[in-house]
Amino acid sequence: MQAPATTKNAPPPEIAFLAEAGVDPGLLTWSGRRARYQGVGADELMIAEGLIAEDFYYRALARRLNCACLEGAASLAPGFDYRAALRADVARADPDKEGFDWILSPRGKQVRDLLALPGGARGRIAVCAPKTFSALARAAGKSALADDAAFALPRAAPRLSACAPQLRWSNIAFILASFALLAGVMTAWRDLFAVAALALSAVFYGGIYVRLCAAAASPPNGADAAPRLRDADLPSYTIIAPMYREAGVAAQCVHALRALDYPAAKLDIKLVVEEDDTETFAALRDAGLAPYMEVVIAPAGAPRTKPRALNVALPLARGELLAIFDAEDRPERGQLRVAAEQFAVSPPQVACLQARLAIDNGHESWLAYFFSISYAALFDVINPGLGELGLPMPLGGTSNHFRTALLRRMIGWDAWNVTEDADLGLRFARFGYEVRAIESTTYEDAPVSLSAWLGQRARWMKGWMQTLAVFLRTPRAQIRKMGWFQAFAAFCAMATLLAGPLFGPFYGLRLFYDFTSGDLLDPHDWRDVIVSGFGLSVAFFGLLAFALPNVLGMKRRGLRPSLVLLLTPAYLLLVSFAAWRALWEWTRKPFAWTKTDHAPRPAGARSYFFLNRAQPLAGAQSPSAFAGFADGD
Repeated sequence: MQAPATTKNAPPPEIAFLAEAGVDPGLLTWSGRRARYQGVGADELMIAEGLIAEDFYYRALARRLNCACLEGAASLAPGFDYRAALRADVARADPDKEGFDWILSPRGKQVRDLLALPGGARGRIAVCAPKTFSALARAAGKSALADDAAFALPRAAPRLSACAPQLRWSNIAFILASFALLAGVMTAWRDLFAVAALALSAVFYGGIYVRLCAAAASPPNGADAAPRLRDADLPSYTIIAPMYREAGVAAQCVHALRALDYPAAKLDIKLVVEEDDTETFAALRDAGLAPYMEVVIAPAGAPRTKPRALNVALPLARGELLAIFDAEDRPERGQLRVAAEQFAVSPPQVACLQARLAIDNGHESWLAYFFSISYAALFDVINPGLGELGLPMPLGGTSNHFRTALLRRMIGWDAWNVTEDADLGLRFARFGYEVRAIESTTYEDAPVSLSAWLGQRARWMKGWMQTLAVFLRTPRAQIRKMGWFQAFAAFCAMATLLAGPLFGPFYGLRLFYDFTSGDLLDPHDWRDVIVSGFGLSVAFFGLLAFALPNVLGMKRRGLRPSLVLLLTPAYLLLVSFAAWRALWEWTRKPFAWTKTDHAPRPAGARSYFFLNRAQPLAGAQSPSAFAGFADGD
């Protein structure tokens, strides 16, 4: 006769009753020990690691509690608030239409508390699986969810949103002013040229200064890492991956997210799909979703942008930390751990950590090669330097890691800004929070065709115009909240991103003309001396500020020089063309999102992140691998 299990080795209450449902007691004991090691509920661990099905668990729990198990739709009480329901995992049922008063989706300690209640207190409740509860709450609060996703920020802080009321003529005035500045740079009238040249020189000087300071402060690769955290000390993590017309890379996305090295029971992955995107939904359904992955349908509505999709998923986030990945991303397996460990040693005002982005297909076209250099300069040099200096950092569009509570305090993303990442980075700085860089890389593919490249680059430029316009609405408030130096750096960084492509080629052409004609080196009066001095210094230090981060980035990213670099002038002219196209689109279609299509990587394609290697899934180890763990581990 087998001796009874001791209390020390007995399965925890939230799973012990599963023995009555036919689950192997040995598996329950092992799951309890592993759950203690990871600091999670044993029920959460067993479901997340695929040891039992979620629906099976909640049917067994309902039998144990002697209450109803909800597996489909239900009528909720009038005045239902989806936000409160999702925060508490509790919703009030309509007593006139249902045979119970409350719908609960308990986990871990909540299950233990329910089991401890007297039998009479359970009679008017129904339990359901978390995904069922999430779908029920989203369906009941669909209109409110859609409205909040688009208008929560414009309602709460209209002057901080690109959707703030503005007259059409303000955009037209901006484009007219741009043409006037361009005409001033190219005119033969020396007085007008002097005004335009000095105005541009001032903007360029600011950008040059910030860029050189960031390059100088940028720490080398291999800087000291934060101390490692035990699995039990790791926080829960939500990942949001917005997807629109991404059926071709859906399986690749799921595979990359499943490969992340993080306890499965602490992962909460939301794959957001638009309501009419049936192809992506079907591809995800066939991609082998992990138990901790949930497909979230974004309700139809305007604007159809990535930040709106992110806002749809934000109220559903359960993690203490939250990360954003794009559908085509291939993050390094340990990136979540690196971010969690860095947050653990960072002060509370660090709201976001930006991982490094790297282009994995720079060999496929000359445009992709230049794209890879630009990414290396920005994410391996400039952003880490800005973080070291404590200066505002426009975020990249992916691999941002947030403290979820602070992100909610910022009211999420601006659904009307087509570069929501840059906007959010500056908004954090406005409210006294910091963004820093971490040394972990996400690999992605650059557009290889000219049309795709132009569309993406023009959207970025248009979003930067929106972000700068929002920043300049309240200059005194920005200076008061951020400080003079931070506000100056933020303005210079954003203004140079636009002024450089818009006016740089024309400014350089005029300098070259004045040099060949002799006017640049033979000024006639004090005004010409000032203009020529500014022009020559901008040309010299501008080339230095452009070349130094690129050279450092190429070295740190391991990119080899190529004869393709001879096409640099052509590439810069294309960037200028994209900027002028963005200015035109900003006037005509300010909120239109130009979609960049992504193709799946072919089998055997070169990748710096070896997804093709056979790797165990996160948390998929067998029970025998942990048989030797002591209960105190």
